[in-house]
Amino acid sequence: MARRVPVLAARRRARLGAHVWWDAVTSGSFFTQPSLWFTLIVSITVLAPFQHFTGPADYSQVVAIGALGWAVLAAALVPVAIAERSMRRRRLRGLLVLTAVAVAGVARPFVNEGVYVLIYQSAPDFSGLYARVSSNLVVWVAGLSIIAMTVRSIELTRGTRARLVDATTALAAGSRRLARFDAENRGSLGPLISRLRRERDAMLAGTIDFDAVREYSERVRAASHRLEERADLDLRVVPTDSGDAPEPPAPRTAFAMLRPAPHLLTGFVFMLGAVPYAHHVAGLPAAIAAILVGMPLTLAADVAVRFFGHKKSAAQRGGVLVAVWVAAGILMSVLAYVLVPHDDPARIVPLASLPLVAVALAACTDAVARASDTARRLEVVLGMVARTLTAKTAHARRPLRHAAHVLHGRVQGRCVLLAAAADEREITPDDILTFRRETDAAYDSILAFIVETNAAAAEGVLQSAHEDLAELVATWSAVLDVSSEISASAADALIDPALSRSVATVVNEGFVNAVKHSDAKSVWLSVGVEGEALLVRTWSIGTLDSAPIATPERRGVSALGSGARIFQRDDTVVLEVPVPLTADREGPVATVSDPPKPAWWGRRATRASRRD
Repeated sequence: MARRVPVLAARRRARLGAHVWWDAVTSGSFFTQPSLWFTLIVSITVLAPFQHFTGPADYSQVVAIGALGWAVLAAALVPVAIAERSMRRRRLRGLLVLTAVAVAGVARPFVNEGVYVLIYQSAPDFSGLYARVSSNLVVWVAGLSIIAMTVRSIELTRGTRARLVDATTALAAGSRRLARFDAENRGSLGPLISRLRRERDAMLAGTIDFDAVREYSERVRAASHRLEERADLDLRVVPTDSGDAPEPPAPRTAFAMLRPAPHLLTGFVFMLGAVPYAHHVAGLPAAIAAILVGMPLTLAADVAVRFFGHKKSAAQRGGVLVAVWVAAGILMSVLAYVLVPHDDPARIVPLASLPLVAVALAACTDAVARASDTARRLEVVLGMVARTLTAKTAHARRPLRHAAHVLHGRVQGRCVLLAAAADEREITPDDILTFRRETDAAYDSILAFIVETNAAAAEGVLQSAHEDLAELVATWSAVLDVSSEISASAADALIDPALSRSVATVVNEGFVNAVKHSDAKSVWLSVGVEGEALLVRTWSIGTLDSAPIATPERRGVSALGSGARIFQRDDTVVLEVPVPLTADREGPVATVSDPPKPAWWGRRATRASRRD
């Protein structure tokens, strides 16, 4: 079993990497300005047409041919970039992108030779064509994919961060409104009870008849109604200050945006492009020697980056990464000098190409890891803020509802009995003493309940009651336009506080997903009974694949219990979770502390963010 663990981990990493890559390919923004600059730099350096290089004087000629060939291919890809953005089906979009990039990679040597013939009126040189085509194909497909994944991850980080931060800011404003609401409640309940006692004492000191008791009862009833209205108040109408705007993240240096790629990945990508050319210029022995020496050398560079960058800041680690890979590029060029004929200028290419591949993959790794870590941390914070605000709001409303219930039930009930007695006979001192004792007990219970709930909140043992779900929906209404449909049978089942909390956990996760996956402000909720479970669904307009840094099993759905799933339906993202009605149900796990274990690249993001 232990032997299978590395295999399963490798498969999982491969699936996650493929998921990230496919999302970038099908995102609709594969061809971007960074990819344009990347192809230009590569076209005039690493993949310049060195077959026309006979001396230093020819360098400008080689660069000019590479630049003009790049311009022709870039112009040819403009219609593809436009079509990519207009296509709606992701698979067709990905097929278009990959076909266009492959065609461009294969065609580039022919384009360069065509430019050379047109400008210099010389015969084309197609020597080593298979090596040139394969090298171009690898660089164009791999290089543009790396750039696309980097840009895509940065865009997702910014977009997800902006949506989640906006939602968290809205909930933070709700916290400030709640604080004012709670303070006003604390300042009003005590004086209200004191006033009702004084009015009662004044009534008992005067003529006690039916009209006098009824008048006092009306005052109690009016007070209970005001408390009920106050308890049901929408907190969005409570005035609040604007609060401090969240500070934008500190700018990062270029070195801080580099993170070591997985072991051997840099060497593998580099060798894909270098080995065919080595085989062309020096035969099979040179290609084998390049692999036997190059792969250990790049692995040593991977190890050195991690060894010398250990416990250093992100910027220092990036500097170490660049220095190590430049040194590896120098050593690889030395190897090329041994294997490649002395008259071939391609011997100096590893000096630039290997560090370039390493830096591109390091930037991609960092962007993907940052996207994963940022999104998950903000998700956890947002979910925690919503649940905390819900619990505190329920806590703030509960004394109002309890006071209204006591006034309406116990105090008014005693008033009715006293009024009936006054209407039938003369009130005795025992009647007055009993009325005073019972109303005092009712008033004292209101004040005692306030003390008890405050103590529970201070000790951190406050539990949401059966209104948890309704309060949660009300809390999220400050962020989203929530439409809910709860069947009558489901509403009856939700009287159970534990079941209500389980459903609220699911709904909270669904609302977090709605914010994460969509710019839309609307979300729909439905709760119904199906068999022996409540089926809870939330859905919103959005695209599930807009978060490539997490496969379905890592989107936090597994914590919601068996049968939970998140999926794409047309243009909506749906979270569907069955919550068992039985006592031994496997309910959702509400976690608000540490985020779930992230993907393999996310682990590095967590460690780096702690160092930064």
